Amino acid sequence: MAKIVLIADDCSSKAVYLESCQLPNFYMADFSIQALAVRQYEEACELLHRAGYTLLDKAISADIIIDHAGQLMAIRSLFRQDGIQAELSDIADTLYQA
Repeated sequence: MAKIVLIADDCSSKAVYLESCQLPNFYMADFSIQALAVRQYEEACELLHRAGYTLLDKAISADIIIDHAGQLMAIRSLFRQDGIQAELSDIADTLYQA
């Protein structure tokens, strides 16, 4: 079982989420946190609940529990059908990595 982060697609939500993350002791420029960033966060959560997905609510985000990678495409398709724009992206791209 795996998870993917669902987060609002705005800088402040991403910053708050990253503040609560624990970085590895040693990491290089390849460190990333993949997430589904959506503009309509509350609507996306409701849609996933109705579709039977398990969401672990966090303060500013939610973890979507998935069983296999194919579910990511199914979730994006579900969002697209409901008019919710979602982008799979690295939300740790603003961390200083030197």
